[in-house]
Amino acid sequence: MIWLIKKEVKSLFRSRWLIFGLIVSPLFAWMFEGAFLSFVVAQTSAEPETVYITLDDEGIWGNTLYSAIESEMDTLLIEQLLNVTRSEGDNMVANRTLSVWVLIPENFTQELEAANRSTLVVWVNTGNFRATAAAQRIDAFAKQVINEIVIIRDLRVDWYTITPEATYGHSLAVFLVMIVSVMAPSPYVGQSFAGEREKHTLEALLVVPMSRVSILIAKLIAGLVLTMLYSIFTVIGILIYNWSIVVRAVGLPPEVMDYYINLYTVNSSAIPLIFFCQLLILICAISIGIVVSSLARDQATAESINNLILLIPTMVIGILGFTGSILQYGGVFGVFVLAIPFSHAILFLNGVLSGVATPASLLGNVLYMLAFAMVFLVIGAKLFEREAIIA
Repeated sequence: MIWLIKKEVKSLFRSRWLIFGLIVSPLFAWMFEGAFLSFVVAQTSAEPETVYITLDDEGIWGNTLYSAIESEMDTLLIEQLLNVTRSEGDNMVANRTLSVWVLIPENFTQELEAANRSTLVVWVNTGNFRATAAAQRIDAFAKQVINEIVIIRDLRVDWYTITPEATYGHSLAVFLVMIVSVMAPSPYVGQSFAGEREKHTLEALLVVPMSRVSILIAKLIAGLVLTMLYSIFTVIGILIYNWSIVVRAVGLPPEVMDYYINLYTVNSSAIPLIFFCQLLILICAISIGIVVSSLARDQATAESINNLILLIPTMVIGILGFTGSILQYGGVFGVFVLAIPFSHAILFLNGVLSGVATPASLLGNVLYMLAFAMVFLVIGAKLFEREAIIA
């Protein structure tokens, strides 16, 4: 087995384009996203946004705040200030169609005059960059209007969001790790299995005094050694991505800078966890590729079929992981989603980062992925047994 692992690793590292692709693909994905978001962060503070507003308070302070916002629309970069009722605002929240909704609640003035403290409610779609910037401006402006120096008052602003549970950086990490990691092993798998058949070296390999499972495990280990190169450059890509966001946000006001950095960057403490999840994804992807490659006649066919089989579930899981919880669906579709092994990598990652997972659920996610990989390795071994008979 050690001989075969060395042989596989040497053979793979001779393929310069394969190595180049494993290095460039994660770096390009993260650097491109970092350049895009750093540009967005720099631009959002200068672009106007539509704001919905509801005035339920009949007192002087509610009207004062409303008039101040209306008179300073240009300063606050409000493109349109649209009056809506409370029920209309609730409907927009339920349908996720609003950008920013400012609610001056009932008894706003009464609470402020009685206790020098009141609450302004802001609903914001944090998936909308301009909306987030507009909400930040309104937050700061409202406090300037209400919190006067002569009488110490405390205006609290309650923010509510209508976005997924994770930060943008967390969701981005899930999406990119999922999409790129599943596709990364495809060239290796095609070259290592179907390529052996195409070059007529598979027969010689099958007469080596090793069990078929040992051959597959050796090839799997060699593939993981190769893909570790990919994982290392994924970590480098994440660090470059974080750096690009921080550099762009440094020139913004302190509160806004902290908000953007916390929202868009990937938490550095989560990088080892991302590395571990990527390893699980790669093991499953390689095991699926082994079966596909064992059935294909040549390397090109193996890669094409493998990419086709993995594309649909990968896109489904990647998009669900980026836009919301993958546990929000039930029925047949929910069963289909949970049957896909990559779903459990996302559940593991989200569970740890959100702090709501239990040790049992995390262990279940890991065991499911490992069991899935082992089942496909056994299937691959059975297919190799067929190859031995044919040879």
